[in-house]
Amino acid sequence: MRWTFSALVLVWACVAQAQFEKAEAKVRGALAMDKPYKAISWSERALTKKNAPPVFHVLRADGFIRVGKYEQARYQLEQAKSALGETPAYRSQRIGLYLGLGRTDSALMLVSAPEAIVSDAEHLYRVGTVYQRTNDIAKALTYFDLGVRTYPDMARMVRERGSCHALLGDTAKARADLDKAILLAPREAANYNSRGYFRYMLFGEYERAKADMNKAIKQDPNYGYAFSNRGWCEYKLGNVEKARKDLAMATRKNPGNSYAHRSLGIIEVEKGDATKGCGHLRKALELGFTGSYGDEVEVLVGKHCPQVVPVVVPSPVTPPVQAPPSNAPGGTPPKSNEP
Repeated sequence: MRWTFSALVLVWACVAQAQFEKAEAKVRGALAMDKPYKAISWSERALTKKNAPPVFHVLRADGFIRVGKYEQARYQLEQAKSALGETPAYRSQRIGLYLGLGRTDSALMLVSAPEAIVSDAEHLYRVGTVYQRTNDIAKALTYFDLGVRTYPDMARMVRERGSCHALLGDTAKARADLDKAILLAPREAANYNSRGYFRYMLFGEYERAKADMNKAIKQDPNYGYAFSNRGWCEYKLGNVEKARKDLAMATRKNPGNSYAHRSLGIIEVEKGDATKGCGHLRKALELGFTGSYGDEVEVLVGKHCPQVVPVVVPSPVTPPVQAPPSNAPGGTPPKSNEP
């Protein structure tokens, strides 16, 4: 039997579609296992193929957001929007992008919009995270509770519910959720990082916290937030050079990690190098520390880093860029898996 050209095209299209579906499932599986670098690589591979579905831009943006590469995520989302419009998946990742950039007001506007219908797991997770970041922990907990009831095997939903319990002072429930997240996904670095932070670091148990950060780094040597937290543990344990090394590594792994710069700034100021310390503190502000964690760094800059009066020169002159003002309440604790 002779195949017609149109039949051959149809067969080829079906094969290509099946390959893309398999690739999409593979990328989503990597994200579900909190393996963002694999998701980034596999989605990029899919996008090199002809007629690749634009959903791979959304998935790749998710990976970039998780590793703190926000400009790359922004580009992927622009590509997705031009092809798909503002789908729920697009809006969920846009929320993640705003949170990563410290633009919590923008993220809150997105989750408050009439079209922001909470339905799938990713959107529930993002909305809960927004309320965490805006210090409405009780409201965040309602979303994570719903998420855990609907998706009981989603480790990061369980993990973030545990972090909310910790911030609300319920250490027993926090412990149960943080331990369960590790049982659900023992190879996810973020689960060890969160348990180390919310179960131990918050209560000054730095040796035990450091042990969990070691486990996180063993699972994912590129997980910069664990280096950041381990660095602070080292400092509190008196190991200053180890702290500097870990925190410098954290800034390389996640260039947008304002908390690592905060910690480096504090260390250098306390060790007598205000110039270097203030450089890190101002970098933390530039990266949106206030929007994510409160006004701690603004207070430190005001205390240790007096502003240099600019030299007056003939106009016209472009005025120096100043750090943006903030209305964030003082004393806001870190509220995410990103210290």
